[in-house]
Amino acid sequence: MAGRNDAAIAAALEVVAQAVGQQPNAAVGNDGVRMLETFLMNHPPTFKGRYDPDGAQKWLKEVERIFRVMQCSEVQKVRFGTHMLAEEADDWWVILSSRWWLKSLGL
Repeated sequence: MAGRNDAAIAAALEVVAQAVGQQPNAAVGNDGVRMLETFLMNHPPTFKGRYDPDGAQKWLKEVERIFRVMQCSEVQKVRFGTHMLAEEADDWWVILSSRWWLKSLGL
């Protein structure tokens, strides 16, 4: 998404980033691994962050459909959803989450 102006996608991912900071850590042990395996067995699509608002909406709809049947917590939704980001979208997420982390530390 570098150099592109898709405010809707940026705003949605910003909300996701804020949700990460507001939620306690979910179980990461065996339960977390099993949940991730179950999520991946549903063949979620990858989102690459290209300028494609319709594609972004389709990706979000598909991922949310999986979340509904899995009854994921908000933290799991963020973790699993961001796991499916690739290329520009993943780069954007890494930068955003790093900035959020530094801001939360007061840096």
